[in-house]
Amino acid sequence: MEKILSKNLKDFRVKLGLTQDQIADYLEISREEVSYYETNRRSVPVDLIPTYAKLFGIDEYDLYEEDAAINNLNLAFAFRANEISPNDLKVIADFKKIALNYLKIKNVLAQ
Repeated sequence: MEKILSKNLKDFRVKLGLTQDQIADYLEISREEVSYYETNRRSVPVDLIPTYAKLFGIDEYDLYEEDAAINNLNLAFAFRANEISPNDLKVIADFKKIALNYLKIKNVLAQ
């Protein structure tokens, strides 16, 4: 599972056009720690999983998804930007979480 998580963290970051430095600033950790997590040299702390998921605009369990097609679908609507600040990333992540919650509520109400 850890290997899948590491691969997905890197894949999501790269596909969204974010650098390890940007992720580190957003998570308030060092760039080296981000690298360790992406290469599976260190386990990702449990408290960072929701923060990563929020930034990527996905559910936490999606970070453990093995199916590349599902991951590509999750990224299809993701926000991409070349130059954004750590604060911008926090605002974007908050907005993604609101949108994800809205879609979940909409699905529940439609049933």
